[in-house]
Amino acid sequence: MNNDPVARRARMPPRNDTTAPKWDESCPRELPQYFKELEYLFADCGITDDTQKKEYASRYVSYDTAETWLGLPEFGDNIMVDNDAPRPYNYQEWKAA
Repeated sequence: MNNDPVARRARMPPRNDTTAPKWDESCPRELPQYFKELEYLFADCGITDDTQKKEYASRYVSYDTAETWLGLPEFGDNIMVDNDAPRPYNYQEWKAA
């Protein structure tokens, strides 16, 4: 029996799986609930990397929405200037965009 807590972590579900988070894009006001569900899964799966979080967030939406999100400067490893100190956008900043 493996008692390693990392080995017992949940895994993010595949796209279109019945357990995957869903967002009905015809109901934009439900987007915050979609992100809450993602954040629950991130915690359960031990995902802390912002780039991974952004990739998973775009995995479960339609192709058109994913393409739109990919076009946001906040999505990629784009650099923002914050008090003259360049740094990549984090997941929370991207989600707020």
